[in-house]
Amino acid sequence: LTPTELRLLVRDWTVLVFAFVFPPLVMLILAGVFGTHATVGFGWRNPQHYYVAASVGVPVLALALVGLPVTLASYRERGVLRRFEAFGISPATVIGTQAIVAAGLILVGVGAVLVTAAPTYGIPHVTHPLQVALGLASGTLTLLLIGIAVGLAAPSARAAQAIGLIAFFPLYLLGGGGPPKGAMTGAMHSISNALPSPISAIADPWLGLSGLGVQVAVFGAWAGAALIAIWWLVRRAGRES
Repeated sequence: LTPTELRLLVRDWTVLVFAFVFPPLVMLILAGVFGTHATVGFGWRNPQHYYVAASVGVPVLALALVGLPVTLASYRERGVLRRFEAFGISPATVIGTQAIVAAGLILVGVGAVLVTAAPTYGIPHVTHPLQVALGLASGTLTLLLIGIAVGLAAPSARAAQAIGLIAFFPLYLLGGGGPPKGAMTGAMHSISNALPSPISAIADPWLGLSGLGVQVAVFGAWAGAALIAIWWLVRRAGRES
């Protein structure tokens, strides 16, 4: 199913533009606006380096919160999942395939950010590569589970898109994609720390800051809640069918 799902997803150019054009474009703008002068708001880091590292997490948000839920809700809305099940393909197989495709496209989106950054602002030195990989992997898994829950809960593809966009922008802006956490007020900083955004989980160890353990714990809590929601939604769908 994976090649088929990939071909179907790449036909939706709106999702691809949002996932592959928006992150590099915003990275170019923000890194150019703030320049290279390190300030306390950026944790005394080069702002250009910060926005390159932070933008690596944006394709995760775009594809997991917008691309995946819209596709899954569309399948439910049009009865595709029931038709698959009639041919002996379980909904779990279809959902898992879509998650695999989304994860693969996330890696393509990450590559697009780095390819854009290399000739413009350069790619900053990765201080803790294993922690960056862990932040990217755990953030991706958590957001994919949340995206699946949204796709199963939304009554239509348009509703899933609306919910995904509403979730995307707070996670993007408060997660460190807009102002860095050091520039936030105390209340916004506390809210930011409780959100499952992969941006700071990638940017902080990339640029030498610690605290990944707390972020991974936050990911674990949100992933657990998403798994419970998925289990309940699947059981409810089974009873309704």
